[in-house]
Amino acid sequence: MREPRRNSFIDPQSPPAPYPMAWEDICRDSTWQGRWVALDDCAYNEAGEATAGLVVDYDDNLAELCARLSADRRKRCSIVFCGPTESAAQVCR
Repeated sequence: MREPRRNSFIDPQSPPAPYPMAWEDICRDSTWQGRWVALDDCAYNEAGEATAGLVVDYDDNLAELCARLSADRRKRCSIVFCGPTESAAQVCR
């Protein structure tokens, strides 16, 4: 039997964080290490990679994350993988 779908950890009634987090700070937080992270209101570098953003959701399973984002009608999020601790330095470049 399948587990029930997890709701987003972000409460839609609460205001978002007042500022985006830097990708390096996101990588250092154990909450998101080894998971797919959805970022909104992103800043990008010249290569088009997200360098900062508001964390709106996360999941170990990319398909589940995308399904929730779609259900929440979040169309402009960047989804990035935050590697485990030992590879976080490489992921954050």
